[in-house]
Amino acid sequence: MPLLVLGLNHATAPLELRERAAFAPAELDGALRDARKVEGLEEIVVLSTCNRTELITSGQHSMDSLAQWLGTRSAIDLDTLSGHGYRLEETEAVRHVFRVAAGLDSMVLGEPQILGQVKQAFSDAETAEAVGPTLRRLFQKANEAAKRARSQTSIGRNPVSFAFAGVRLAEQIFEDVTQQTALLIGAGEMIDLFAAHLKARGLRRLLFCNRTAARAEKLAHRHAGASVPFSELEAYLPDADLLISCTGSPTPIVTRAALKQALKRRRRRPVCALDIAVPRDIEPAAGSLDDVYLYAVDDLQAIIDRNQQARRDAAEEAEDLIRQHVDQFMHWVQTRDAGAVVGQLRKQLNREADELTAAALGQLARGEDPAQVLPRLAHSLGQRWLHAPSRAIREAAPEDQPALQATVKRLFDLDNDA
Repeated sequence: MPLLVLGLNHATAPLELRERAAFAPAELDGALRDARKVEGLEEIVVLSTCNRTELITSGQHSMDSLAQWLGTRSAIDLDTLSGHGYRLEETEAVRHVFRVAAGLDSMVLGEPQILGQVKQAFSDAETAEAVGPTLRRLFQKANEAAKRARSQTSIGRNPVSFAFAGVRLAEQIFEDVTQQTALLIGAGEMIDLFAAHLKARGLRRLLFCNRTAARAEKLAHRHAGASVPFSELEAYLPDADLLISCTGSPTPIVTRAALKQALKRRRRRPVCALDIAVPRDIEPAAGSLDDVYLYAVDDLQAIIDRNQQARRDAAEEAEDLIRQHVDQFMHWVQTRDAGAVVGQLRKQLNREADELTAAALGQLARGEDPAQVLPRLAHSLGQRWLHAPSRAIREAAPEDQPALQATVKRLFDLDNDA
């Protein structure tokens, strides 16, 4: 069954385009169910993160129909989608999914968060009843490949992450980052990681804010911080030396006007603002304010690149492991397809045997000699079964004859001297 990947990521598309293609968590279930309307599409997983949006599918649908659906849904014309996206099929699609899960295709090479995001994408698709045996096995093997790459290479052992890069930026702005206050907006895995990193660096004060107060309180308890009501976010902005936001909001939740007002109360003390959400949480125009150092997802890449070489070396080892897992998965696909073909052969043979046996039984019931009926039955079955392959051999082009005849001999275990 064809496997397809249609997507765009940090390497192929700018942030503005990735924002338009992103799937908000609240709309994902409906989108997965809607995608099943694409003719021939049987299974789909949508992987949507700050760095990528990908459709991983299985079925008899075309790549063009998949692109048409994504283009319509995200209001991106097909030429733009084609110019900034990628289309992968079969083995290349499998390799891509495995590499993504292992962090080999990430902006932060070897980043661990992506495997959790891949697992969540599959879980969401399973909840929406959008996956079947092919994608279920694909994602199971992707998880195995990623874990093996992490355990057997050093690709994930060097401190390269958004949190690491973010703290490095803050250290360039503040004389002593440990004496600053961080306001973290959101309650997902990325915010949790930032909080853990900041706490480990000895940051003085952590404030957590989220639309769901209980989730903010849980993070505050875990990291020895304090939670603040989402309704009072703007009132706490003046406290934030380091502002970090990563939510699923479709529109900015921190405006330029709000930050401008906060700066007045801060008496122009600088703010380091890290917006790691897609779509963005902090209004881009806020970056024009004096004393506001605003960085979006793409801006962190320069710092991340400085600590990548060790992971690049480890990535070569990980790529070899991924190739092994891809070969194993494709063998499973081919073996499964071969089993289906054998099943078709058996079904056809049984159907014709039943038909000829019924005729022979009728002849015997009428008193015909079994010594004549049974050989005639065997001869008729053989003639009928060999008719289609015999015709295919006779009608094949001359240049195809050697390979075709060799295949027939191998399939039917024919002795060359027979």
